[in-house]
Amino acid sequence: MVADTLGLSFGALVLLGGVIGFIKSNSGASLISGLVFGALIAVTTQYAASNAKAFNLLPAVVCLVLCLVMGNRFLNSKKFMPAGMVSLLSLLMFVRHAFRYF
Repeated sequence: MVADTLGLSFGALVLLGGVIGFIKSNSGASLISGLVFGALIAVTTQYAASNAKAFNLLPAVVCLVLCLVMGNRFLNSKKFMPAGMVSLLSLLMFVRHAFRYF
């Protein structure tokens, strides 16, 4: 089985960010979105790494959705941390998976 360590690390980072957001500001929305997006990124990235090239579209879509959600938060708050950083990293991961797909 092939492991995509970069994708799994990004999924863990998103998941950890949701937990930290919950601890710091008692935000249930941060916890739920971090857990959901982190798990989706980790699972779809691992699935794409061990299957056909076409499955790289799954983590690309998840990363694009996360990029758009966090990019919107960044534009509204004008604070780079955490929304801007997560948006930028999600965009980079989207590009990575999109290039693997095409």
